[in-house]
Amino acid sequence: MEIKQLEYFRAVVESGTISAAARKLSLSQPPLSFQMKKLEDELGLSLFERGRKEIHLTEAGQLLYQESGDLLRRLEALKLEVRSAGHHPILRIGVTPTTIPVLMPVLKGFQMDYPHIHYELWDENSYRLNHLLKEGMIDVALLRSPVFLGNLKSHLIRKENMVIVFCRKSYQFKKVALDQVSQYPLIVYRRYQKLIISAFDHRHLNCRIAYLCDDGRDAVELAKLGNGIAIVPASLKLIEKDLQVLPLEEKDLETEILLTWNTKNVGFETNLFLSYWQRTEI
Repeated sequence: MEIKQLEYFRAVVESGTISAAARKLSLSQPPLSFQMKKLEDELGLSLFERGRKEIHLTEAGQLLYQESGDLLRRLEALKLEVRSAGHHPILRIGVTPTTIPVLMPVLKGFQMDYPHIHYELWDENSYRLNHLLKEGMIDVALLRSPVFLGNLKSHLIRKENMVIVFCRKSYQFKKVALDQVSQYPLIVYRRYQKLIISAFDHRHLNCRIAYLCDDGRDAVELAKLGNGIAIVPASLKLIEKDLQVLPLEEKDLETEILLTWNTKNVGFETNLFLSYWQRTEI
């Protein structure tokens, strides 16, 4: 299996068809099809479901797509590290869409104190960042609960309540409690589904989930269209004239933001960053 084959494979998946990928890669279609068949032959299994106009991956194809992305990113990071050897150390930081606003003020101050350090930011969900930390592909991450840390070390940055987000033209609220929200279709970030349902069940309320999303930003976009009321973490910064953001009166719908690292993979720059963060809290 060659790096170029993996790059071709990902291009095919992301383009949707072999022909579209060939145009993107400036190749003719037959050589690209040959490379995909060669890759399947080397692995001894099918990566694509046959008989469809658009690309659909088998279970093995989905796994290869996910893992190859990490591998190719790590190779690029390795190139950067080698080129920077003896010049600039690199700190690899993982963030989620809802924790990046928490990181940025601290990172700005850290960068001013240590201008020689360069950075890689990995934007993923908490589950993926958890995996990347354990694999040693990133140095530190800002995760949001619920997440199983295992042997990873963490420092609680803060607890944060959930808020509701809705289109001003579609709904009108001044104060919001769950008994009011239960009367409307909800848009829920999937990883908080159990937490939210539990809060409703505890109060014997109906939780009318109309949309489940894998990204908090998708939930906000659906809310903007008036498709329902989104429940998201408060730090998902929203500046939209058509959107209203209100805190819930109930305080038990909360998540934790955790500064997390792998004690087996702590370099000098990681220690500097961890120490700096904790000093900012004093």
